[in-house]
Amino acid sequence: MKNFVKLIEQVHAKRFSAVLNEIVTKKIPVALLSIEPIDKAVENVKNFRAQGLNVTNLFTGEFPSDTGNLEFKINHLSDAAQVYPQPEYVWITTTTEVNFAKKFAAGYKIILPSVINGLTTDQVYETFMAHLDDLREVYESLIDEESKKTFRGFWLGRISNQVSEVVYANTPQYICAGFVPERDAIVIDCGAYDGGTAVRFANTGCKVYAFEPGKDMFAVTRKLAEKNNFVVENFGLGSNEHTANFDAKLRAISNDAQQSDDIPIKTLDSYVGEKNLPRVDFIKMDVEGAELDILKGAAVTIAKYKPILALSAYHKLDDFWTLMNFVKSIRPDYEFALRQYATKPEDMSDFFTKEVVNLFELVDLDVSLPNYDECVLFAR
Repeated sequence: MKNFVKLIEQVHAKRFSAVLNEIVTKKIPVALLSIEPIDKAVENVKNFRAQGLNVTNLFTGEFPSDTGNLEFKINHLSDAAQVYPQPEYVWITTTTEVNFAKKFAAGYKIILPSVINGLTTDQVYETFMAHLDDLREVYESLIDEESKKTFRGFWLGRISNQVSEVVYANTPQYICAGFVPERDAIVIDCGAYDGGTAVRFANTGCKVYAFEPGKDMFAVTRKLAEKNNFVVENFGLGSNEHTANFDAKLRAISNDAQQSDDIPIKTLDSYVGEKNLPRVDFIKMDVEGAELDILKGAAVTIAKYKPILALSAYHKLDDFWTLMNFVKSIRPDYEFALRQYATKPEDMSDFFTKEVVNLFELVDLDVSLPNYDECVLFAR
């Protein structure tokens, strides 16, 4: 309880809009770190300065052919640490640059773009303050200190807009000590995407049933399924059986029929019955905000078998309490943990192209993407 109260105090003190207002009002020096082409990076600095930010330095990997008449200094990335402590903050325009900032601009307060998953930092702050009772109950239900640190880091990071506040797990995504399926476990993978998680569990001896509604990604995953001995289905899961429009680009159910494909939706409860599965031991969900809907269609399975759950809890801010509350309503004896993960190539193969991986490796950086996403609620 004491640490939750302290979190509220920190949220007030580090609220990004208040910090940004202070940076602008007091003309506090800020650096922009960019790995974009130099002309675009210079243009970004000019735009920030026009908006009132006192951008005094640009940290970049290359220099323009003409540096005349610029109102800021250009420093090579490798020299960024030598400029500290003025400026105090380093601004980055994409999450790709987080690792570069952590390596070359150690000591700076790293600031990411202020709109994340369509929400401004102020909207996150207002949601936090409006649901203190719900969030306190979630916080007090977490079974270990690592989970509580993760909880505090998630909210403080998003509200302060400083990724340095976020606490990342040192295990692969969906893996948390004490919440791992054993060999021969029956695993349900909802939202298989490119099959990376399904392969991981199949290679540990689990019997995996994966679900990927997108036609293109299903084709990719099916090839992996044949090689790695797991089942993949080309339909979605939900609270009832129906047909829905699936937008492959957004990876979500859509109301725009012209941009979507018709896909069948089944309940996990009906699928378990159809396949005559003897039990379900582990359920992973990463379905772009449809986690609660799928849980409703899996209530009988969860009540009967009490599988370990690994639920993505970051697509909607209310997922933090609605997912936990629903699971508790089915089985009050569940215990909960929380972990946040930096994105790895096996979790986002479409982003980590060969060019991106080569760029990271060129400067000896860990090939990962720290961000405010990938927060997973575990239950056992």
